[in-house]
Amino acid sequence: MATLLVGFDSAWTPNNSGALVGVLRAEDGALQELGPPKIADFRRAEDVILRWQDQHSPTSTLVLLDQPTVVNNAAGQRPVENLVASPVSLRYGGVQPANTERKEMFGEQAPVWRFLARFGGPADPLESTTGTQVLETYPTLAMIALGWTLPDSRPTGRLPKYNPARNKTFSKSDWRHVCLQASSAFRERGLPELVSWLDNVARVDSPRKSDQDGLDACICLLVALYLAELRDCLMVGDLNSGYIVVPYGKDLYGELTARCEKTGRDQSQWVRLFRLPR
Repeated sequence: MATLLVGFDSAWTPNNSGALVGVLRAEDGALQELGPPKIADFRRAEDVILRWQDQHSPTSTLVLLDQPTVVNNAAGQRPVENLVASPVSLRYGGVQPANTERKEMFGEQAPVWRFLARFGGPADPLESTTGTQVLETYPTLAMIALGWTLPDSRPTGRLPKYNPARNKTFSKSDWRHVCLQASSAFRERGLPELVSWLDNVARVDSPRKSDQDGLDACICLLVALYLAELRDCLMVGDLNSGYIVVPYGKDLYGELTARCEKTGRDQSQWVRLFRLPR
């Protein structure tokens, strides 16, 4: 019995590509690599996942997707974005709002809906399944949870500036920091091919956007590994208006619960500490 774990930094729109990476996890915890991150739009990601399922016959598949999977609001932010914007902005980051007015991303014909429909729709992380689960994650929030922020005058630290498409803010040392944090996490789990890929892109003088897509796919995969290892994780938001799943972080949990109190939300319904059901 094995579980297919997939990290997908999605394409978001029909004409863009993201990146996909996967591993197989045996019942005893042993991991089998399935290659370095692959450039993938939604159709290629679907094809690769189906091929992996056909080749390896996993009993279940867990896909951690870096794109909203539930978007019902016509404008503005989803409630979950309103919640997570607080800890993100404290670290000089920003949260992109998801709404159906953004037609290429979330309109009726947006490619994310076809991808989700092929794999059973947005899954409930609190329910066990032997099929395929697609869960929304967010690499920026995962980095906060994992303590990958950098020293700053603010006690919260700051988020790494590692997007090579933003020439004015991109920092090569920040890029290397994120790559090596991910590399260390995969080294602990005995995944030498992914370690090698991350160590190599960490040394690239001018990383490309596709390199960042691959790095973010690795962070999504790391969230999948945390879930499969039955570690404590957080589900922020709800199934009706949208949610995000990341590893548990004590400081992040405290900030999110404080945000619930400030905005009049029932914390037990909006920030759940959980482990993936077996």
